[in-house]
Amino acid sequence: WLKGIPGLKLQWFPLTLILLGTPNSFPYLITPLTLPLQKFIAGTAGFILLQLGFNVQVDGIYLAVDNRLVEVAPYCAGLKMLFASIYVCLILLYWTGNLGDKRKTTFLLTGAVFISVTANILRNTLLSYFHGSKQDQLFAWLHDSWGGDLYSALMLGAIVLLMNFLDRTEYIEEEIEPELAESDE
Repeated sequence: WLKGIPGLKLQWFPLTLILLGTPNSFPYLITPLTLPLQKFIAGTAGFILLQLGFNVQVDGIYLAVDNRLVEVAPYCAGLKMLFASIYVCLILLYWTGNLGDKRKTTFLLTGAVFISVTANILRNTLLSYFHGSKQDQLFAWLHDSWGGDLYSALMLGAIVLLMNFLDRTEYIEEEIEPELAESDE
């Protein structure tokens, strides 16, 4: 597969995945830029817990639930899962032949960001609740154990379902358009 520039053009997508999948310092370089996301997630998690009747105080990226402090750190804000979601989206778009479809690509990537942020709000809300209510085993399960893996799998599964939904809506539109054209005649 070493064919010079034409070979590189043929292998552009696998090489892009290798580049994106190779560990590097990029996530660590943009960590300081995630402060607005951290504050948003902390504030939203605090709001949800407050609506559920918990004693919550939010100060920037810190949540105090019943005076037990929880920090929404840069990686607790879902930075790595956001990158993983985008990576999975690119793979799904390529596998389904939709990478050239701007509409599907935009919807899937936007949906993946929405799913990732929403899932991280839910995760941080649960972590704050578990820590604040002194359920340290559940906190450790979701934060350090296979609960985090389950959370990741469910989130990535939601992205796969979104891709299936986008494929089905296109199929439905293709069937409806000929019927509309026939009814206009």
